[in-house]
Amino acid sequence: MASTANTDVSDLEKKDVLAGDEADNPEEAMEEEDDDNDEAGDGDDGDVEEDVIVQIGATYSCKRQDGSYHDAEIVKTRMNKQAGREEFYVHYAGLNRRQNEWVDKTRLVIPKPVKEEAEVANGTGPDIAENGKTPQKRKNEDEEPEAKKAKVENAENNSVMASGDFAEELTCLLCSELFKDPVMVECGHNFCRNCIDKAWDGQESFTCPDCKEVIADKRYTTNRALANLVKKTVGSSSSSLTPAKPKLAENCPEHDERLKLYCKDDGTLSCVICRDSLKHASHNFLPILDAVGVYRADLSAIVAPLEESLKVTEQLTNEQQEKVEQHKTNISEFRQHILDEFKNLHTFLKEREENILEQLQDQGENLLKEMETNMVKMQENQDNIKQTSPWPTSGCQTQQKEVMSSGNSLLSKDLCQGTFRGPLQYTVWKQMRSFIVPKLTPMLLDPSTAHPNLVLSDNMTSVKYGDNKLTLSDNPKRFSQCILVLGSQGFDSGRHYWEVEVGDKTAWDVGMASESSNRKGKIKLNPKNGYWAIWLRNGNAYKALESPSRTLILNAKPKRIGVYVDYEGGQISFYNADDMSAIYTFRATFTEKLYPYLSPFLHDSGLNAQPLRFVHD
Repeated sequence: MASTANTDVSDLEKKDVLAGDEADNPEEAMEEEDDDNDEAGDGDDGDVEEDVIVQIGATYSCKRQDGSYHDAEIVKTRMNKQAGREEFYVHYAGLNRRQNEWVDKTRLVIPKPVKEEAEVANGTGPDIAENGKTPQKRKNEDEEPEAKKAKVENAENNSVMASGDFAEELTCLLCSELFKDPVMVECGHNFCRNCIDKAWDGQESFTCPDCKEVIADKRYTTNRALANLVKKTVGSSSSSLTPAKPKLAENCPEHDERLKLYCKDDGTLSCVICRDSLKHASHNFLPILDAVGVYRADLSAIVAPLEESLKVTEQLTNEQQEKVEQHKTNISEFRQHILDEFKNLHTFLKEREENILEQLQDQGENLLKEMETNMVKMQENQDNIKQTSPWPTSGCQTQQKEVMSSGNSLLSKDLCQGTFRGPLQYTVWKQMRSFIVPKLTPMLLDPSTAHPNLVLSDNMTSVKYGDNKLTLSDNPKRFSQCILVLGSQGFDSGRHYWEVEVGDKTAWDVGMASESSNRKGKIKLNPKNGYWAIWLRNGNAYKALESPSRTLILNAKPKRIGVYVDYEGGQISFYNADDMSAIYTFRATFTEKLYPYLSPFLHDSGLNAQPLRFVHD
């Protein structure tokens, strides 16, 4: 957009030069001035090429790779030893800094120094005609406002581009976000510290990601000034940091006429020349405002569901993000829980190992000491025997008996093999059962809650269905229609675990009930009503009693069901106690006491007559 404005202004300026006005474009002005000088007899000076110095920070017109010219600021310079030339790093005004590049001097349009006094003296100035008089202006008066308008538009465009350029100055090339802890590398470009570390990670040689200049060492310096600038601008309005959106074209790109029509066949904006061209022959056109009215309703019908879908998608995206974050948190918490649990086990086993080794050491040293003492006595007896006189006198015979009768007993004691070579693992496991938290809790049934058709054992550990309905006193805790019974022990804190033996039954319920749950009439067993349970029906149909219920697929039919409650953790989990594989877990926030509940269900023609039984050690 900027280059187009410059081209228009240049055309107008050429007209000004032809009329004798001073040209603004340095390159064109210098070319025309050279021609005038040659005509005036100064051709010798035109053949001398002056060595003009390119100033860092100055702005020149520069030829881009696509062949167009654009104003560019000289940022820095370097000497290309391979090519044997000086190169300049340029930033194109109003363009993204990612389009910066290294150019040589031939691509820069460098204005030649003009000696105005000499030109005036010789009568060769741009405003002086050959006869020394000022020529009349050739352009019409009505053209002058258009030239001024083009210059004003160019200035406005440069202002908008400068705002976008300011946003680019605060943006990291690698992450396309505002700088975070900005650092500056040797070539002068800035990046986020984390971004440049990642870009250089694993590389043997280091280059600037922007200008590709080779960096001798992996070094950079903190740019505190840029960091402070980012902090100050973060609080400002986002519009001031956002590059301005490009303005829609108002003229036809093919005919440079104002776009006034809408082609219904091609669905494009057109000008009056497009309408009469062969490309749009027999096409239907509408004025743009009429087309807006015609298609507004259609667009609204299309946009409305898209906007609604966008809202739903955004909501789902946010929810998914929350799920992802929660999942990451769960991974971290579960990992820590596993580490803590096994750390306790390792500590327990280490202590038992050290205890047994200490027993072995003490017992072994004591036995060894006794045997070594006995061996010393035997050695002394051996020496006494050797010193005994061989003559058969009565005194010698007495001495011989004493020597032979003392210190000749063999002492043989072994380590306790039952302790040190017995079933150590089982022994430690038995000891570990008292250490495990939670350990198996012995549960009992509460007869005051049992349905009248349920028969409880004398020790209150098992229950089965009875054909005859018992005559029992009704109370608020007793189930009147559902065939259920609660445990006598409730929990309002801590972690607890118990097991229920289900055997080969074809139907049963095992779960937990809240203290205030309804016991009368027909009950919907789900967490909303204060029940968290799983059941079996028809011998192979397992379900978790959620709302709605969920079908469970088990790899093996369990003989025992394990129930784990973590009250503060809001968890009720069910297990196949035969191999401790997880069956299902309920998550909730508990606010009142929880009680175990069992249901042996109906007889099922004798196939389901076995009782349910709490497992005790």
